[in-house]
Amino acid sequence: MNPTRSPLKPLGRRPAVEDFDVREHLLDTATRLFSECGIAATTVAQIASEAGVTSALVHYYFTNREKLLDAVADERLAPAAEFVWRPAVEDAAGDPFALVHEFVARLFDVTDRMPWLPPLWLREIVNEGGLLRERMMRRIPFDNIKRFGSRVAHAQRDGTVNANLEAMLLFNSILALVMLPLATAKIWQSARGLPVIERDALRRHVIALLIGGMQPAPHAASAPAHARARARARAQQQPKPPSGRRSRKDTGTGSPS
Repeated sequence: MNPTRSPLKPLGRRPAVEDFDVREHLLDTATRLFSECGIAATTVAQIASEAGVTSALVHYYFTNREKLLDAVADERLAPAAEFVWRPAVEDAAGDPFALVHEFVARLFDVTDRMPWLPPLWLREIVNEGGLLRERMMRRIPFDNIKRFGSRVAHAQRDGTVNANLEAMLLFNSILALVMLPLATAKIWQSARGLPVIERDALRRHVIALLIGGMQPAPHAASAPAHARARARARAQQQPKPPSGRRSRKDTGTGSPS
């Protein structure tokens, strides 16, 4: 008798050669669950169950939880940061407005390919105590951020960018304008009466805010001088007491009772 074989269950051993992508599958599954549930609330058993393998196989590839988090930072988050901060195309390198357009485009590109990125960024990097914060602090290309800020500051000195902006905070603004709405999209969509956040609409909104805010304000610098001139003119129009005499108000005397 040849009984019907039951479906094979995943084993906690090294996969065959044809299963070379199992590690990538496990890493993708873990990254997605971390973004949806948070790292602290996600167990190895949940990752294994979602991936259709045993916990032993997860441990085989990543040894322990810390090694798994290192892999998420090195192989998922760091490449995303490098993509956003890779050198600008030559035409945009010296133009801060073109640079902003390019960075916004890259952020929308990477978040379209990695929809887990905004919620994971908010949960585990931005939030105090996030379990990926320290790892990413060692992997974020801060030198590139400084160079971007320097280019903006140079353009401010030339008068082509609004001098009231803080050059080193501009990328923070770009990041927040793109990532925060995407990270909170599910909350926004669950609220009654609020429209769904559409990516194209969000992109137009972000560009309008940034480019509009970067435009130099030609009259801003002269506004205080104009205000002072108007104040002087008003002062000159005030009636003055006759020369050599003081008013009764000045002498402290009033009308005789």
